[in-house]
Amino acid sequence: MRARPRRTREALRFDAFALVLAGLVNTFLAAATARFVLGPGTTTQQFDALARASWIAEHGVRWQAGWLFWFVVTLSFAWSFFALGRNLGSVRPWPGLAVGVALVAAAVDLVGVLVNVAVVPHLARAVVEAGVGPPSDLVVVFRSAERFAYGATNVAGFGLYTVAGILLLPAVFGTSGFPRWLAAVGVAEWTVAGVATALLAVAPDTATGPLIVSFVLYAPWVWGCAAWLWRESMDAPASGTRGQVVPGEGLEPSRPVGGNGF
Repeated sequence: MRARPRRTREALRFDAFALVLAGLVNTFLAAATARFVLGPGTTTQQFDALARASWIAEHGVRWQAGWLFWFVVTLSFAWSFFALGRNLGSVRPWPGLAVGVALVAAAVDLVGVLVNVAVVPHLARAVVEAGVGPPSDLVVVFRSAERFAYGATNVAGFGLYTVAGILLLPAVFGTSGFPRWLAAVGVAEWTVAGVATALLAVAPDTATGPLIVSFVLYAPWVWGCAAWLWRESMDAPASGTRGQVVPGEGLEPSRPVGGNGF
């Protein structure tokens, strides 16, 4: 086990707030945006490529606004790994690896988001203005852009996030005081997310069930972690005593070290 002086009360509560926000954004706001803002232009609700192109062309601002909000979704999700990871203890650099993979996932995810914001609407308008249907070159390009964005966000990005979540688990179980029931929720969350990722890659039509379960588990996971950090903050020193040893407490086992929080 590694040891370090306790993190400050303010730092712990800031990380707890970040986890609460991530749960809210990625569970409720993301689902609402996907269903009610972007839905008619996605393959989930509309299987016909020409109908999708027509809807996107007609609702371009709405489509782009919905995907611009995905920047918030992506960044809050990636930040949640850092907010939790830097408060976990481990004899190996699992938290640092998890955060690194989450950053790569965010970068890949944002590539798909940018394609949806900047490329797909223009192709949709071109398809509508040309008045062509399959198998025209324009429709092929439009569908290829959709598939690329889907692969970046739903398969590669989500898959890398899942890997990051799995990498956190050894540190979760190696941190003294971390609730074991909450660790079990984490195992369930990232296992189901792994199944969902595999299905999204090979059989997207069958991935709905695991995806829903993964979304349902995510909020309890991050909010439970936020509650744990908040309880930890109750006994933590205030910022004015940062770096000082609190009388009677000294160093805690199973705490990360280093100026960057790992």
